[in-house]
Amino acid sequence: TASQLFKAGILFKACEGNISVIRYGKAKRVLHLPRILVFDRTGDVLRSLIAHELISKRGEEFAMYAKIMNSLIHTREDLAILKDAEIIENHMGNDERLVKMWNNMCINVPYNDETERWKQMIDDIVARHSSHRHRWYAEFYKKFLSRPWLVISSIAAFLLLLATLYQAAYSGIDYYKPQN
Repeated sequence: TASQLFKAGILFKACEGNISVIRYGKAKRVLHLPRILVFDRTGDVLRSLIAHELISKRGEEFAMYAKIMNSLIHTREDLAILKDAEIIENHMGNDERLVKMWNNMCINVPYNDETERWKQMIDDIVARHSSHRHRWYAEFYKKFLSRPWLVISSIAAFLLLLATLYQAAYSGIDYYKPQN
């Protein structure tokens, strides 16, 4: 989901254009997704496009886009992350309706990962998400380095800890010094 990927350090960025702008920048850990304005009939239009693709067998661009969005959005928290990145603009009025729309979008849509572009992108994202090291680093960064005051207070706490350890070591050495 979007919240799990966000916790693993993957960021989301809105792009102008169609589905072809979807890409994952592995170096900067950014998933680029096209902007979408969602209205009451958007779900019906997307389902019709997916059905047309599946019947005509002329590619699966809309089906893969719907699957990606379906996997990203499961809760209102996931939706909030994508709305903050300006990927989704909700004109349905209710976020819960939008979450339900995406969760019902890909029911009975077969999964086909023959397209190498989609497969490679998904494999890179899954590899990033499943790495504990990346999740720990992302969590550490958000907790201690995401804002200037957090950086300053973290450095001050570290220096205070070093000073305390130095004082304890110096006191211990002085205590165990042989008495003449």
